Amino acid sequence: MFRFLPLSIALFWSTWAMGTHVLGGEMFYDKLLGNQYRVTLKLYRDCGPGNTNGTGFDAEIQLAIYDGDNVFQFSQFVGFTGENSVPVDLSNPCLAAPPTICAAWAEYITTVELPPNATGYVISYQRCCRTPTIINLPSGLLQGLTCTVQIPPSSSGNNSSPRFSDYPPVALCPGQDMTFDHSATDPDGDVLVYDLFTPYAGGTPDDPAPLAPPPPYTNILWAPGYSSGDPIDADPGLSIDPGTGVLSVHPTLAGSFAAGIRVREFRNGQLLSASIRDVRFDVVPCEVNIVSSVQDQQEFCTGLTVAPENESINGQFWHWDFGDPGMTSDTSNLAEPQWTYANEGSYTITLVANPGWPCADTSVSTYEVHPPLAPFFDRPPIRCTDESAQFVAQGSFTAAASISWDFGDNAMPVMASGPLASAAFIAAGAQAVQLTVQDLGCEESFTDSVVVYPRPTLSAETDRSGCVNTPFNFAGTATALTPLNYTWRFGDGSTTSGPLATHAYADPGVYDIVLTVATDEGCIDERSIVLNDWIEVFPKPVAAFTVEPDEVELMDPRIEVQDFSQLAQEWSYVIEGITYTQPSFVHEFEEAGQYAITQVVTSGNNCTSAITRIVNVTDHLFYAPNAFTPDGDGVNDTFAPSVRGARLYEIMIMDRWGTERFHSTDPKAEWTGDGLPQGIYTYKVRLAEFGAYRKEYSGYVTLLR
Repeated sequence: MFRFLPLSIALFWSTWAMGTHVLGGEMFYDKLLGNQYRVTLKLYRDCGPGNTNGTGFDAEIQLAIYDGDNVFQFSQFVGFTGENSVPVDLSNPCLAAPPTICAAWAEYITTVELPPNATGYVISYQRCCRTPTIINLPSGLLQGLTCTVQIPPSSSGNNSSPRFSDYPPVALCPGQDMTFDHSATDPDGDVLVYDLFTPYAGGTPDDPAPLAPPPPYTNILWAPGYSSGDPIDADPGLSIDPGTGVLSVHPTLAGSFAAGIRVREFRNGQLLSASIRDVRFDVVPCEVNIVSSVQDQQEFCTGLTVAPENESINGQFWHWDFGDPGMTSDTSNLAEPQWTYANEGSYTITLVANPGWPCADTSVSTYEVHPPLAPFFDRPPIRCTDESAQFVAQGSFTAAASISWDFGDNAMPVMASGPLASAAFIAAGAQAVQLTVQDLGCEESFTDSVVVYPRPTLSAETDRSGCVNTPFNFAGTATALTPLNYTWRFGDGSTTSGPLATHAYADPGVYDIVLTVATDEGCIDERSIVLNDWIEVFPKPVAAFTVEPDEVELMDPRIEVQDFSQLAQEWSYVIEGITYTQPSFVHEFEEAGQYAITQVVTSGNNCTSAITRIVNVTDHLFYAPNAFTPDGDGVNDTFAPSVRGARLYEIMIMDRWGTERFHSTDPKAEWTGDGLPQGIYTYKVRLAEFGAYRKEYSGYVTLLR
């Protein structure tokens, strides 16, 4: 059969008015409850270079609904919900289609209300334009498509239309048979009959997405030599089994071809509806394209187990040989197996894609198998700043390995010799250390840190001068991140611990002070402050004096104090509330009693000394008047005996009947008469001197009014 193949196509239209993307489409519906019908429009577009304007699916399509008498009922807009790729499947793993073959599909689904009627309904959609690469359509004429479906009259009963199960291959290979099950399913179980059909034309370049008119619809125009039953250059040609829907063809010419497949449903011998699938077949040069490939080794020194990545193209089944010497079980038929070698070394891995096929392909790859380098080092104990730490590289690497250390910016000059290194750090904190090992073509790093604490800081405050046997105060202040131990050395052989201390010196002189703090964990360090000639201790004066005599009578209470102190420059004595500041003096006592006389002497360095002596003043005096007149004239208004030299004293006053009217233990107490009548009253006085002496006095006193 003679076919005319256009050499070029000249197209002149504005890209906004049309698309060159239509591959085909189909429409079917499902009867729901009541008068509801779910309508599905499935469209196919070219996403390859044949879609010269790069047109995608419409964001919204418009369905036209007519009754069986072609009377317009309404239109319905349906939104786009996304597209899906149509797989390019040649059903022959030895062949591969060019990567430019690309088809996508999208579904527009909506629900419409269609009341029962006597004529049924027609639902239609139109769009332009088919891709200009189609060679079985007239050159230079862009034709659209119409997708339509019929809903039978209500007298036929409820009905859901048939729908095709799978989309036929979008790519065919010249000279290769293609057989495809193009059958449909019918929800109602109606009888289905298949045939080839001329697709309908649709939108035009001037009106690319019109509201579909009522049927009948115009068929597409075929290029010379092509028809609905003979749409593809093939031998044998395209055919479909009317009962099973099996589609077969043996294409002989590369190119793009439009075609139509119709399925009609019959119930009780009555035609209910027909569904037409508008398709395009691309017959493309196919190449034998089974390529065996094992990904180059990506990871090294990860152990004795390998899991090579299978990067083969178009293979379906496999045979691996891992090249383990002396092994017969080192094979696998999995797509991506793994194998564990008995020893490290270099091994050749062989992969056969589709073994036994004429287009089988074999590839080999060499893998180096070694255990992980697993470098590491033990973290040194906590260090002080500027204190060296030793690091030892460990792991599974050979003596020829290249080892490097990175101690960071805070490290002082480093001594590194292969697996051994020493380093010190000038800053406190966690200092990162990285060990890198290169061996057997592998490189691995390990990072840990060494913790660095600051060294202790120390300051001290103390008293500077004082007297012998006077406590000196000492205070130390230190900082560290771990507990501190304090030790004070006072320069006289004495020591103590703790941040605060007191110490008294037994001998005068000048003393050195040393404070030491130390830590015994973390940053183990010691800090000392030495204060030379820091403490000056002054001698104390010697208090000494005599009292002559040290016992006197109240009738002659005079004593003489004579100073015999040493190094004294100031003196102080207190006797009966009187202070004397001269070194020697004479004193007369006012009262009998026992008196402590303390001498306090002060040196020129304000050191003091004190000594106390006791003086006894003996004897007493007692006098009681024999009358008083409590008349408030300020003269002799009270009865007030005079008492001197009493250590203990008690007075009682009774009336003539022996009733006690006044009582006191105060030698200075005075009786006012207490409002008693004039008369004679008896008094009794008991007293004790400073010593064992006791005395009792009694007599009469007259109260005059």
